[in-house]
Amino acid sequence: MSATIREHCETRLAAMKGIRTDYEAECREIARFAQPARSRFLMTEKNKGSKRRAANNRLLDPHGIEAFRTLTNGMTSGLSSASRPWFSLTLDDQAIMEEPGVRDWLSDVEKRIYTFLSSTNFYGAVKSGYAEMGLFGTEACVMVEHHVYGAVCHQMTFGEYWIALSDGLQPDTLYRQCPMTVRQIVQSFGKSAPASVLQAYDRSDYEREHEIYQAIEPDPDGRLPYRSVYWDAGEDRNDTLRVSGYHEQPFWAPRWDVVGGDIYGFSPGMEALPALRELQLQVKRRNEAIDLLAHPEKIVPTGVRLTGQPRNIATGNGLTKDQVFVPYQMPYQAVAAISAEADKCKVQVNSLSFADLFNAITNMRGVQPRNFEEIASRNEEKLTQLGPVIERVANEKLEPAIDRVFGIMERGRLLPPAPDALRDRAIKVELVSILAQMQRMVGIGQIERTASFVGNLAGSFPDAADKLDVDEMIDEYAQRAGAPARMIRSTKDAAKIRTGRAQEQAQAKMMAAAPALKDGVEAARLLSETDVGGAPLLDTMLGAA
Repeated sequence: MSATIREHCETRLAAMKGIRTDYEAECREIARFAQPARSRFLMTEKNKGSKRRAANNRLLDPHGIEAFRTLTNGMTSGLSSASRPWFSLTLDDQAIMEEPGVRDWLSDVEKRIYTFLSSTNFYGAVKSGYAEMGLFGTEACVMVEHHVYGAVCHQMTFGEYWIALSDGLQPDTLYRQCPMTVRQIVQSFGKSAPASVLQAYDRSDYEREHEIYQAIEPDPDGRLPYRSVYWDAGEDRNDTLRVSGYHEQPFWAPRWDVVGGDIYGFSPGMEALPALRELQLQVKRRNEAIDLLAHPEKIVPTGVRLTGQPRNIATGNGLTKDQVFVPYQMPYQAVAAISAEADKCKVQVNSLSFADLFNAITNMRGVQPRNFEEIASRNEEKLTQLGPVIERVANEKLEPAIDRVFGIMERGRLLPPAPDALRDRAIKVELVSILAQMQRMVGIGQIERTASFVGNLAGSFPDAADKLDVDEMIDEYAQRAGAPARMIRSTKDAAKIRTGRAQEQAQAKMMAAAPALKDGVEAARLLSETDVGGAPLLDTMLGAA
C-alpha cells in the first residue's frame, strides 16, 4: 500500500512541477531585483549565502528591496498585527448571539486564540507570507502541532512548494520540498527513518542533508479530511517515512490576484518587473556617465600611459598638452537627465508595489494642513485599491489559519466549554484589522448619516424617530467597526435594563407625589368636619359645583 501511495504522490508531483515551470524564470528575476534572499528552486540553495551575495553584487540600486519591504510591513501591520486585534468571532445567526453566555464565550475564545498565536512563530511567518504574495503572487505556509510550542509554522518561499486547486478553485493541495538533516529526520520520524539515515546518525554524521518531500491533499480514503505523506527522494521508491492525516486543512496558500482558474497568483512584483529592469539600466548608465566625467577617455602619444588616478604624475619626453586630448567630453547635464529617468522608475515601482499607499503621509506633497480628516480621507480613498486583496487574504489565509488554531486548541482542551446554544453551529471569523475596517468605513458612514438625518427630522416631526430601530443600528455599527462581542449587550439584556429603569422612574414619581396626596387627604377631612349652616363645608362646595 505504501508503494502505491508514493507512486501516486510522485506522479502527481511531476505534473505539478510542469505547471509551475512557467512561473519560475519570472520569479527568479523578481527575486534578483527586489529580494535576493528569497526564491529557492534547488535543495543546494538552502542555507547558502553565495546565491544572495552573487545577486547583491549584480544589484545596482536596492530601491526594489525598499519598496517591497514597505509593502510587507504595511500589509502585516494593517491586516494581522501582533499589537492590536485583527479578528473577531461571531455567528451568522444574530438570534443565537442573543442567547445567554454566547457573547462571553466568543470573547473568551478570541483572547485565548490571541494568546496561543503569540506563543508561536505565527506572526513572523505571516509577515514573510505577505512578502511572498507581494513579490511572487503566492505564498504557502504549513502549521503543524508541536508538543512544546503548541504549533509551529513552516513558511516557504517560492520554489519550495507546488499547489493545486479544488473544484471550487481554492488551494486544497500542497506538495513541498523540505530538506532535512540526518538529525532532523531521526527527531521527526524516529525508527521509521531509512536504514542509511539511522546508520549515519549512529556515526554522528548529523548534518548531512536528505531531499525530503511532503504531500498534503484531501484524503481519498476519507479517514480524515486531509492526508500527509512524507518520503525520502533518495531512498527506495517503495518506502515512505510517514503516512498520517489532519482534522482540518493544515496549510494556507493565498494568491494576490488570479484570473479564471489560474493556480498561481499574479503579483505587484510581476507588474513592477519592467520598471525594476529599467531602474537597473538607468542606474548603470548614470554610473557610467559619472565615470566618464571623472575619468574621460584620452588619446596620448605612443609610449605614454595615463592612469587617470587623482594626483598621478605622468612624464614623457617632449610631451605637450596639445598632444593629449579627450575625443568626447561627457556633458555634465547627462547625469541629471539619467537620474531623472531613474527617479521616474522609482515612482513607478512605488506605485505598482503600493509602497506609496503605505507612505501616503510621509510622501504627502505641499504644505497644506495635515489634519486628521484629510489624512483619513486620502488613506480611505487609496486603501480601497486593496479591497479585493484583503478579501482574498481573509478567505485563503487568515480564516484557514484561525480554523487550524481552533482545531489544535480544541483537541488540546485549551478552550472553555461551549454554551448549548452553539451546538452544531458554525463560527464565523471576521477581520477587524486596520485595513479591513477601512473597507467597512463606507458602510459605517451610511449608518452615521442615517442616524443624523432621522435625528434632525425628528426635531420637527417626532413620529419620524419611530421608524428607526436603534438596537439593530447599534449591533450593525459595532459589527462593522469590529467591536468585541462582549462590549455590546444583547437585546434581551437591554430590554431588562429598560424595564428596570422604567419601574424606578415610576416609583420615583409616586414618592414625589406622596406629600401632595397626603396634604390633599388632610384638607378633605377638614372640609368635611367644618359646619356651615348645619351642613359640612365639603358638601356645600360640591353642591355649588
